[in-house]
Amino acid sequence: MKSLQGLPRLISASVGTPGKARNLPADVQCIQYLFNLIIPKLGFPLPENGRCDGQLVQCISQYQFRHLKYAHPDGVIDPTGRTFNSLIEEALKVPVQAFPTTRIPTFLNAFGNNNADAVQATVNVYLNQVRAVIEAERRNRQLMMQSTCDGGMTLNDADFQNAAKQLGNGISVNVVKAFATVESGGRSGFGPAKLPIIAFEGHQFRKYTKHIYDQAHPLLSYPYKRKAGPQWQTNNKDQVKAWETMETAFALDQEAALMSASWGMFQIMGFNFASAGFKTVFELVAALKVNTGNQLKAYLNFCSNSTALMSAMKSKDFTAMARAYNGDDFGNYDVLMKQAYDAYEGKK
Repeated sequence: MKSLQGLPRLISASVGTPGKARNLPADVQCIQYLFNLIIPKLGFPLPENGRCDGQLVQCISQYQFRHLKYAHPDGVIDPTGRTFNSLIEEALKVPVQAFPTTRIPTFLNAFGNNNADAVQATVNVYLNQVRAVIEAERRNRQLMMQSTCDGGMTLNDADFQNAAKQLGNGISVNVVKAFATVESGGRSGFGPAKLPIIAFEGHQFRKYTKHIYDQAHPLLSYPYKRKAGPQWQTNNKDQVKAWETMETAFALDQEAALMSASWGMFQIMGFNFASAGFKTVFELVAALKVNTGNQLKAYLNFCSNSTALMSAMKSKDFTAMARAYNGDDFGNYDVLMKQAYDAYEGKK
């Protein structure tokens, strides 16, 4: 469960089948309380006494068999395992309450303190922390899908002239214009919803999420076979679909999703945030969502940080430009760049 990442552990060690689990009393008590929270589904309440007995092991095993469809339940709950995550998910569905009324009195522990309330309070605080994380993730997704564009969605000739001057080295303004044309059509860095033009790259998402979504989300996470393959075409058939794809990926892993898309008029890849002049990919995306002026600045920073690209732009070596900007598998990018450049030269 992604929302649990970054939170302190609720239980410190495994609970369940003796011999397989450590069964520290406080951990056992947490699990007993979690089961009692979701008791309407499970039947009889468990004594919250910190002792792992046959009733608790049976309860865990039945939960694994019925709810998680384990063919061979092991009756063990690990601190970061699937059974624990599922218990938390179920407990989050229970209406928020201070303490449940249906609970068995606890035993006096070794120190003679009745610690049931303390353990329950710990679990309740933990559940509230998870709720807060989930709500923050929801708000972040909502913010990601909202336009923050200030209206500056195009660049004029003066913008391109100034860009060429900033790059220096005798780089032609028409080379800069050619990049804009090939990457986004050169008309705008924004789509119809006033959100930056994006293209989602599933093989990058696969890389940054360490392949964990390959099976559950094969359209979002797949190995690279060729440029703009069938999954890419599906994900990016238009900007509405591209942003739907982004929203789905963002819900799974916010940073990886942003790193795995190209952004704006110059289609800067998220993972190039540092070369584009930003501390994080979140800062890159926030800036590129505002206007094409910020998109142009990111492009200029990216160019300036690549000696190979600057050299190729100066000498108008379109093949070297294509390789430096788009990697070795640049397809016919060099041809398109030269065509766009020649077209602008013809307008002189």
